[in-house]
Amino acid sequence: MEQNFKVPIRNLFIMLSYSNDMPEMIREFRDVDEDLITYDLLAKMFLQEAEGLFNRGLIRNYVTHQEETGFISGRMRINESISFIAEKKPVVVCEKDAYSPNILLNQIMKTTLKNLVQNRHIEEKTRKECHMLWEKMPDVEDLWLAKEVFSRMTFSRHDAHYKRMVHLARLLYELQLLSHNRGDWSLYAVPVTDTELNRLFEKFLFHFYRLEQSIYRVKSERLDWNLTGNQALLPSMLTDVSLLHRKEQKKIIIDAKFYKHMFQVHHDKRSFHSGNMYQMFTYLHHQPKELENLRGILVYPFNGHEIHEVYLWDERVAIEVMTVNLAASWRDIYEELMQVVDESVDPVV
Repeated sequence: MEQNFKVPIRNLFIMLSYSNDMPEMIREFRDVDEDLITYDLLAKMFLQEAEGLFNRGLIRNYVTHQEETGFISGRMRINESISFIAEKKPVVVCEKDAYSPNILLNQIMKTTLKNLVQNRHIEEKTRKECHMLWEKMPDVEDLWLAKEVFSRMTFSRHDAHYKRMVHLARLLYELQLLSHNRGDWSLYAVPVTDTELNRLFEKFLFHFYRLEQSIYRVKSERLDWNLTGNQALLPSMLTDVSLLHRKEQKKIIIDAKFYKHMFQVHHDKRSFHSGNMYQMFTYLHHQPKELENLRGILVYPFNGHEIHEVYLWDERVAIEVMTVNLAASWRDIYEELMQVVDESVDPVV
């Protein structure tokens, strides 16, 4: 059975910003009081950005559309016109290119405004202002938002000034999606299942270390089994995060394990989940022998017990188990994660 974790909006916002590769959004909030970062604040930021784009002038592009007409204009669509011709009606279907604001970027903006208007947990003044701006865009169609819509977005010099608006729209969408999936809306915290949080935290860790440090190269590795036989029947080994030192023979493998309970209980004895330990142990024993320092780290959510245990296999290989409190301040989370790659800190101590 999946368990829920209550995670503050501010931390989910930052995790999503890293996961979606939006470092500029993270930098913007580093000097903001963390207690002020709520869904309502993000909605106001989006509205301000959308108003700025509207006042500057919505970008336009040629958009193809079809219409029924009494005279040929543009490109006539034969297949679509046959039924009218057969009935001897003076109507044909033509395809035209119109220079219109009804493009994907503006559709994302208008649909996000509509979603904010319908969210009764947001401040009434903000909702009214969103509605007023939404009404000023009659030539732009609403859009069915989905993660795939944001995933296919690309920007050029022509529309680069839309990037911040799209980033905010994506964050608002994903935060709202998480809350509505649980049926428990909050401007301050979102209940997230361990499966959702594990998937998000994997991406977050990958991009966090990619952006925040330069000592290690960051990648996700597919490891090969050191076995002979039918490899097709063996399970795949794919690391969440592999950190490879740029100058020395050092490596860190990180695996996110977001369970509500980090311990298993057998005959009244608590222990770490055996499957997770076996998995990490296998990862470590499929690494090059020339590595002088090799660490495998299992990351669990804080569940009332702060843990950082280190188990040595020999002088060069260690397995670590640590917890991260996602309800803590972002500064504390940041410092804890950076200690993993801080070469002045000995993990064995």
